[in-house]
Amino acid sequence: MKRWISILLIVIVVTAVSAGGILGARHFHFRDDAEEREVAEDGDAVKIHYTGLLRDDRVYDGWRIFDTSYHDIPRIRDPKFTLTYDAERERGEPFEFTLGEGVIEGWNENVRGMEEGQSRTFEVPPEKGYGEKSEELIFELDKVETVPVYEKINREKFETIYGEPRTNMVVEDTFWEWEKVVISMGTGFVEVRNDPDLGETYGAYREDGWRSEVKSIDSTAAGGEGIIEVEHQISRPLTVDSEILSSYKEEFAEVPNLKQQEGQSPDGDGLVIRDGDTIIIDFNDEVKGTTLLFRVEVISIEKEEDADEEE
Repeated sequence: MKRWISILLIVIVVTAVSAGGILGARHFHFRDDAEEREVAEDGDAVKIHYTGLLRDDRVYDGWRIFDTSYHDIPRIRDPKFTLTYDAERERGEPFEFTLGEGVIEGWNENVRGMEEGQSRTFEVPPEKGYGEKSEELIFELDKVETVPVYEKINREKFETIYGEPRTNMVVEDTFWEWEKVVISMGTGFVEVRNDPDLGETYGAYREDGWRSEVKSIDSTAAGGEGIIEVEHQISRPLTVDSEILSSYKEEFAEVPNLKQQEGQSPDGDGLVIRDGDTIIIDFNDEVKGTTLLFRVEVISIEKEEDADEEE
């Protein structure tokens, strides 16, 4: 009996020492590793991978990805993207920036103090992100509007779009995509007749969800100018191009310049959203005026003093 008790005590002691040795090794390993990791400070060159998400309750049900540096986004099996997500942009390389410079304040605040290899998820409100929306870039259209049957088009503009005019020439309207018939020409202008079919739907974006139905046509109304009554039907949010819309309303032609003046992307893309009996066209960059969610992974940190020494 004493022999078995002695053996048991030896086994317990050996096991305890072994366990303590392993735990001690793990403890010192993590401690040493933590001491060796660089911590991001202002002026450091930081490389990160990131995924940016936003939520716009007018358009999306839940968070949507608007940008990422990853080629394949980790931990997301079925990613859901915003309408303006650039699927053609090359991805896969980390994004590098100098902490404290050239990025939104929400990134500076949250990346500051992170270690190499660390990941973090954080929210950024508009005031620390890309700012509020510009009201100048938000347009409202009535659900029902009228278009003249007969209209005069600047001759130079007509020739730029359709070529040399001639009587009874039939062209297709660049926005409505219904037929226009040339009925006369004068000094500096071309007179045309808009010639849609009653009850038909038209529009450059009708396949994308913006259909415009011709509800009535009266060629004698408005003192002989005629009236075509059109009802816009928006089945879902969609993106539009201000250049295409400029042939519908000239005010849209200034959208890219206005966006650039305000520090936004001058691409002229906008979102069309139905709000009751009103159609909203919002040309603000999607990141404007909304809280953003970022998932950031620090790949490497080059200290400011190290970079100075290399120079």
